[in-house]
Amino acid sequence: MLMLPKPFDPAARLPWEEDTKIETAEAGLPGVSIVIPIYNAGKFLEKTLRSLMCNDLTGVELILMDGGSTDHTAQILAHYRGIFAHCVSEKDNGQSDAINKGFARATHPILYWLNGDDVILPNTLNAVRRCFAENPDTQVVVGNAYMTEIDFAPIRHFTFSPEKLRFDYLLDYASNHLVQPSVFFTRTAWDHAGPVKEEMHYAMDADLFLTMARAYTFRHLALDIGYSVYHPDCKTRDKRSESITELAMVQARHGGLDQARKTLDVLVDLYNTATTSAAQRAEKAVSPSVLQRRINALEEEAAQNLQRLVTSELKAST
Repeated sequence: MLMLPKPFDPAARLPWEEDTKIETAEAGLPGVSIVIPIYNAGKFLEKTLRSLMCNDLTGVELILMDGGSTDHTAQILAHYRGIFAHCVSEKDNGQSDAINKGFARATHPILYWLNGDDVILPNTLNAVRRCFAENPDTQVVVGNAYMTEIDFAPIRHFTFSPEKLRFDYLLDYASNHLVQPSVFFTRTAWDHAGPVKEEMHYAMDADLFLTMARAYTFRHLALDIGYSVYHPDCKTRDKRSESITELAMVQARHGGLDQARKTLDVLVDLYNTATTSAAQRAEKAVSPSVLQRRINALEEEAAQNLQRLVTSELKAST
C-alpha cells in the first residue's frame, strides 16, 4: 500500500492514493527532469505534488520554480521540501520565464513540465522513460490525457495516434491540440525548438510543440498520462479571448493562415454570444453596460488581429 506523507491539507488526498502500488523503475532507464512552474498555486499545488509521488522518483529530478507566491504556497513547499532537486522562489516574468529558468537547471536527457494545477497519473513516468529507452531515435513522446473538472470528473478524453501527431494535423491547433501534461521531449528537441517565448502567456506550448512537430516524428504512447484540470481560475478559461488571439498568431507564424482565421472565428462566436446575452438582458431592463464594453473589446480585438494576419500574409507572399 502506498504511503505518502500526511497531506498539509487533508482535502489534497488523491482519490487513487490508497489503491496505488508504486512500480519500481528498472535500472538503466533515462532520467527525466520535471519543471513545475507556479505562482499562487496553493489551492491546487499539493495534489500536483502528490500525483508525482505516486510514481517512482528514482532518476527523476523535480525543479520547482515559484514566481514569488503570496498565498500559502511556501508552507506547502516546506512540507514537501525533500522531493525537490531545486526549489526556487523569486520574482519572474511569468510562466514562460519560469519554464525556461527551470529547464536551464535540468540535468537529465528527458524534459517535461507539469503546471501546479494539473496531475500526472500513477506509474506513468516509468512507461514514458521506457518508451524513450526502447526507441532511442525518438525525440518527443505523447500520451493520452483527460481534460477534467477540478474534482477530476472527465470533460474530454484525448486519445492520439501517429496521424494526429503530424505537423499538418496539429497546425489546426484549436481543433487538434495536444494536452501539455502528456508531452515529454528530449534535451535535443528542446535545444532545437526552445526556449519558450517569454512574451507568450497562453500559447507558448503550442508554439513549442509545432516547432518540434515540423522537425521530428512524434511517438504515440497509448497510455493515459495525466489530467489537465480546467477550473474557474485556469488562465486559458479566465482569459479565453486573449488565449484564442495568441494561438491564432502562433498558427500564422507557423504558416497556418487559414487555420489562424478559423481560430479567430471563435472570437466572432464569442462576440455573437455576448451580443445575444446583451439583448436578452436589455429586454429585462438590466443594464448591460459591463457586457457591452466586453462586446466592444472583442469586436475591436478581432478586427485588429484580422489586420495582423492580413499583414503577415502579405509579408509571406513578398
